[in-house]
Order: sequence, then structure tokens, then C-alpha cells
Amino acid sequence: MVGLFCEGPTDGRFLPTIIHRTLLAILVEQSAFDVELQEQIIPYAEKSNEERAQAICRERASVDLFVVHADASRLQSERVQDTIVGQIQATASAACGVRPERIIPLLPIREMEAWVLADPDAIARALGYDAGWPERVERGWQPERAEAEPDPKRTLDAAIRSLAGGRRGRRSPGAEAYFDRIADEVGLSCLGRLASYQRFRTDLQRGFTSLRRPPSLDPHGRRVGG
Repeated sequence: MVGLFCEGPTDGRFLPTIIHRTLLAILVEQSAFDVELQEQIIPYAEKSNEERAQAICRERASVDLFVVHADASRLQSERVQDTIVGQIQATASAACGVRPERIIPLLPIREMEAWVLADPDAIARALGYDAGWPERVERGWQPERAEAEPDPKRTLDAAIRSLAGGRRGRRSPGAEAYFDRIADEVGLSCLGRLASYQRFRTDLQRGFTSLRRPPSLDPHGRRVGG
């Protein structure tokens, strides 16, 4: 089982599917066919570091991995890693022995919408364009450099309006209405061009691998860590 601490409610419409699909890809790569992966990602509402660490300690026996989402600029990414994820890891480790590898950072650059922008065809398919992004609609960003966009949310909103405007009798309700379907459609190879997704995938793989290692034992044969 995997748990998720999100920054906001709209992130919860996109990230759980991405986490599940990424972990499924890792399991296939490692031929881990003996692992039963639950499709549901468990959402948690706790916001402070202390509350999140407490939730992790409370749930550690039934949930294997905990993903902590936080948006950060490129310059602030390491600080966010230390002050949010690092503190949660340290607190949970001290309080109940949960290994830091089980608490996984998910830190899109600037905003989660940058990950959505990584695959324009997925956005278009979510709005009903079966063939992907239509040539007649201008695309105002480079997907492989989506995390360089100064305002990913605004860029995505503009893309949705452009696509919806080309469909007769159809008005767009806003980007968040399409996040569920985009999450199903977006290519993981497209996300793989983004540095923050690469890092998340590496950390997720490390966390999964740590679960399959034999437990460490103290001199009395008792299990050390969680």
C-alpha cells in the first residue's frame, strides 16, 4: 500500500494515478510479479511535518510507502527537501523507527501542472482529440522544458481554453476537471524528460527495493527499524 500527502485537493486528482503507474512500471522492470500492488493510493489530510510523521507512525504496519508532495522552485528544491521531507523522515525515524527510504519526496519544479504539460497529446486526448494535439492549435511551450515555464498553471489553463475553443458547442470548465483523465493518458516517457520526475522515480524505486531487503537485526535477533 502507498500513502500520499498532497499540497492541495487538485493535486490529488492527478498524482495518485501517476504514482501507481510509476510503481507498476518499476515492478515490471524488476520482475516483481510476487508483489500485489493495490491500485488505491491512500490520501492523508495532515499538513504539518509533526502531524504527518505521527500519521506515518500510526499507519506504518499497513502502509508500505509514504509519498510527500511539495511544489518548489528549482532554487528552493533542496531546501524544501530538507525542511519538509527531511524533517518528516527524521521525526518518524526517531519516533517509531520508520526507515527514511519509505518516505518519498515528490517535488515538481514550480507546480504540479508542469508535469501535466510534459505530454500535450495527453491533454488533447483528455479533451476528446483522439489523434492528440491538433496541428491547427498553437502550442505555447516546449514539453521537454515544461519545468522551465514561469507559470505552469497559467500555461495549462491557456492550453485548455485553446483546445476547448476549437470544439463546437463546448466550453472548458477548467484544467482541474481533466486531471484524472490526463493522468491516465500521460506518457511516463514524457514525464521521464523532467528532472523532478526522474528524481521521484529513483526515490520510489529505492523505497520499493528497501522493502524487499532482509530486515536488519540487533545482536539479540530482534528486528531493527520499520
